Amino acid sequence: MSTEPLTSTENGFVRFLKRKWLAIVLVILFVVIAIQNGVGSDKATIFLLWATLSMPTWLLVLIVFLVGGIVGWIFARNRASRKARK
Repeated sequence: MSTEPLTSTENGFVRFLKRKWLAIVLVILFVVIAIQNGVGSDKATIFLLWATLSMPTWLLVLIVFLVGGIVGWIFARNRASRKARK
C-alpha cells in the first residue's frame, strides 16, 4: 500500500468548469432567450410609478440579466470582505 499523498490530476480547465458550471449554463440560457425574443418584434411594456416604458423584449431580458449579474457581484464582494474580517 502506498503512503504518498494524493495529487490532483485535473487541469485548470476542468477545475474551472466544476466551479463555474451554473454560471455557464445560465449564460447559455440567457443567450437562447435573447435570440428567441430578438427574432420577433415583441414589445414589453413596463409600468414604473407614473411612467410607462415600452422596449423590445430582448432588451428587457438583457437589462434583467445585467442587473442580476451586478447584484450577484456585489453580494459576492460583500461576502468576501466579511470573511476577510474574521
